[in-house]
Amino acid sequence: MLHDLVYSIRMLAKNPAFTLVAVVTLALGIGAGTAIFSVVDAVFLRGLPFDEHDRLAAVLEEDPQRFFPSGSTTAQTYLDWRREQKSFEGLAAAEGARFRLRNERGEPDDAWSQRVSWEFFPTLRVMPVLGRTFTPEDEIWGGHKQVILSYGFWQRYFGGARDVIGATLQLNEEPWEIVGVLPQDFSYPAASDLSAQLFVPLAFTSRQTSRETAGRNYNLAVIGRFKPGVALGQAHQQMNALAAALDAQYPTWSPGARARVVPLHEHWVGRMRGWMLLLLGAVALVQLIACANLANLMLARAATRAREMAVRAALGASRGRLIRSLLVESVVLALAGAGIGIVLAHDGVEVLRAWLPPNLPRVAAIAIDLRVLSVAIATAVTTGIIFGIVPAIQGSRPNLVESLKQGSRSATASAAGQRLRNAVVVAEVALAVVLLVGAGLFLGSFARLMRIDPGFDYRNLLTVNVGVPFRGDFEEARARGGPYAQQMLEAVSRVPGVESAAAVTGGLPLTGSWARSPVTLPGKGKLAGEGRDWTDNSVDKRAVSPGYLETLRIPLRRGRTLNQHDRAGTEPVVVVNEAAARRYWPGEDAIGQRIGIDGKEYTVVGVVGDIRHLGPETPPRQEAYLALAQEPSTGVNLVMRTPGDPLKVLPAVKAAIWAVNSEQRLTSQTVTLEGYMDRLIAQRRFNMAILGLLGALGLVIAAAGIYGVMAYVVAERTNEFGVRMALGATPGIILGMVLRRASALVAAGVAIGGTVAWSLSATVRAFLFQIEPTDAGVFAAAVGVLALTGLLASVAPARRAARVEPMQALRHD
Repeated sequence: MLHDLVYSIRMLAKNPAFTLVAVVTLALGIGAGTAIFSVVDAVFLRGLPFDEHDRLAAVLEEDPQRFFPSGSTTAQTYLDWRREQKSFEGLAAAEGARFRLRNERGEPDDAWSQRVSWEFFPTLRVMPVLGRTFTPEDEIWGGHKQVILSYGFWQRYFGGARDVIGATLQLNEEPWEIVGVLPQDFSYPAASDLSAQLFVPLAFTSRQTSRETAGRNYNLAVIGRFKPGVALGQAHQQMNALAAALDAQYPTWSPGARARVVPLHEHWVGRMRGWMLLLLGAVALVQLIACANLANLMLARAATRAREMAVRAALGASRGRLIRSLLVESVVLALAGAGIGIVLAHDGVEVLRAWLPPNLPRVAAIAIDLRVLSVAIATAVTTGIIFGIVPAIQGSRPNLVESLKQGSRSATASAAGQRLRNAVVVAEVALAVVLLVGAGLFLGSFARLMRIDPGFDYRNLLTVNVGVPFRGDFEEARARGGPYAQQMLEAVSRVPGVESAAAVTGGLPLTGSWARSPVTLPGKGKLAGEGRDWTDNSVDKRAVSPGYLETLRIPLRRGRTLNQHDRAGTEPVVVVNEAAARRYWPGEDAIGQRIGIDGKEYTVVGVVGDIRHLGPETPPRQEAYLALAQEPSTGVNLVMRTPGDPLKVLPAVKAAIWAVNSEQRLTSQTVTLEGYMDRLIAQRRFNMAILGLLGALGLVIAAAGIYGVMAYVVAERTNEFGVRMALGATPGIILGMVLRRASALVAAGVAIGGTVAWSLSATVRAFLFQIEPTDAGVFAAAVGVLALTGLLASVAPARRAARVEPMQALRHD
């Protein structure tokens, strides 16, 4: 084997052109595969980083009466579940939270946190590296001011000091006792870019423990660890029966609500299954094209080495020895390609992470680690063996008499060998067609998405959230909120580079935040429709300052916008969008109409254009813009338009805000509306980019395969072409012969690939936007591009054949 290895390396070094083409082709295929596999493995395939993670489950409350059946539940229901359940060692609850603090630079900031029940860490079987976890006593309201630090937070804020236990941390201007520090490899949600920095007890108020309260908050995520011997189906049945019993006991609480138990891994990443399989399928096609190219190169090389194999056989080499030697050569090529491919993948992973949606589960775990390296190497060895075995078997059966008689004459492949090489080229072209069709569909889908008019100009808009701290008296905070917001608005308006500024409550467009309110029409009663159709009879309510609509460049259709005269004590007025005007006053003029929102009546003074508040993929909804001066609030979003990059004025905006209130916290998350738009389209942009790159890669490799085969055919038939030209054939006839053969191979591949792509098109329907998976234009473009590329790849070998000198060709042998 060592002798074969040395011999293979020596032979490959003697044929640098063949070696370079084979290694580069494999490097591109294996590199792309390794990079994509690292994403799929980290996000979807890898188990959760918890002890016996397959015993962890999410318990979801499914309520048909809720418009957003997200699976979260109320504190009241969770406490009953925890007390009555019999399937879990522990049933833990968690909810996201933010706390005001000062960052490591001393600036006001906020920290992503999780409020967790005392069972949370035992359920996940996580022990702190310092201190303790929470106890049942920590859930008692008033004695719950304990905090556990994540490892990263401990290092950044306290420099890893081990005497941190017992110290205090100022959160929301109150001292919290530090009781623990978590391990470095722990994060929740697991490996997320938004993992919690702090963990605090989920303490329950008397209002949260009573079902007599009018309001209810579905904000708790519930997880559990199965007891020994309890299976998923048993737990589901038991929890569902418990939910039914609670429904019977409290019939007016959440009628019809039930519980569903799903594996925690499935709950976190199950929605990614189709997307991840799509990526794996696409990169598998590229790798198959690269492997087919390797097989074709090896077949061509085997034909040219027939004399060499015959000499070795004549000197006593067995057929098994010849096969082994050729397989070793194939594996060496594959490993060399894998080595370069892994280097390419290492840089490619960083690019992929930058392109991926920021809220993708476990995105922080994406890396070229030992597991990914093992798969890449195993793939290379398998590739070398599987796609080298047929050329090796064929090359190990030389015709001794014919091969030795040929002497120095050029070798000519057998008819079977030629057919095999042609079949491989056809397969390459067919696979490339499938890839190009997929790339075209995703490119067309993204183009259609970006042509959607959101109804306003989201570019060059900076946003920050400001508000007065809540001190227990909500009405007092609302009274302070109005003047405070006006102070902040005036401060940022004076910042150089800010063209206009405004304030809004109820959520900025594209941020995923909104406030929905029921609507009545005075004199007409409550609008018809109940239950899940309640959105037809409600509006997105926003209180805005004068200039907000102008700052976002939302067009005014009729009437007027809100101005300085719309203040407290004057008639309540509202500006509605066209969707609301059509819904509530069809065939009438909305100006001057009366509308009730949350029990308060307003006069419509203007109608503005519709905007796609939740992004380009969601249709416009009814919206109502109220005067901020007439709707006091504890906090507002400031939105500022700048002539250029809004991030350039962010430091000056922060300084202006802190000049008014040095304790005002400012989130470090997305601060431009263009950034929020990027988040909304990130997955579609990623799909387009990846499928486009893979399609281009497949096209290049397939073209290289066509070129290689035709170049070999020309070299193989040089003597034949010389004879034909000596007998009167013109260069044009020779050129046509070569191009016709190439055209036949490309046409066969295009026909097969087009048929396969058409049959598979329905599998990508869920990933497309406003384009049919059988779009004729996309198919025609893919076929046209590949056909043109195939012919161009054949032109150089064909021209070489047409320039053959008859006498030199006849003298060649």
